[in-house]
Amino acid sequence: MNNIKIFTLLALLLATIGTASAQHRKSSHGRQFDLELRGGINFCQIDGDASGSYNKLGFHGAVNTSFPINDDGRWRFLVELELTQKGSQIQNSSLDRHISLTYVEIPLMIAYDLLDSRQLRLAAGIAPAILAKANVTTDNIHDNLQSENYKTLDVLPICASIRYRFTEHIGIDVRYYNSMLNIAKENGSGTYRIFRSNKGQFSRLLQAGLIVSF
Repeated sequence: MNNIKIFTLLALLLATIGTASAQHRKSSHGRQFDLELRGGINFCQIDGDASGSYNKLGFHGAVNTSFPINDDGRWRFLVELELTQKGSQIQNSSLDRHISLTYVEIPLMIAYDLLDSRQLRLAAGIAPAILAKANVTTDNIHDNLQSENYKTLDVLPICASIRYRFTEHIGIDVRYYNSMLNIAKENGSGTYRIFRSNKGQFSRLLQAGLIVSF
């Protein structure tokens, strides 16, 4: 990424943490804002790349805050800043290729807290992403042509989340992501989403990790 993108992302991160922390300190009835850190492992796949399993491992780390959008505070709007690694691993008789795509994402989700203690949270939304780094190797050699074949923006991944807190501060989080728009610039083959002209490659992944709530 260039310096402008890095500055923008850092500013967003600082603004998110600063706003959430300030509101957390001033919390009123129902605690208006919350703050969470989360991180863990990704199980990744790219639809349309000639491979069909979640066999590429990656990582994720994120900070998020949410605020209530109804009177009792169970319905919430969640904003997050996340660094996440996507991609795929293709190994067959004719091709050995590893695709590693590191994104900075901004998930925006509607969440609902369940149970009397609000320990269980379900959420769904979109996660626009900026490509920070693409690294593709073919037969264990860096493939510059393939590395440059991925778009800077993945505008419309959809996401869904289940989070459960064992205590007030510690819990687990499982998420599913699926890109709705083609992430590659050029495609020799591929699949499609929504409509046939939207053809190419689409990131798909499962996340599992720990969360720390404040």
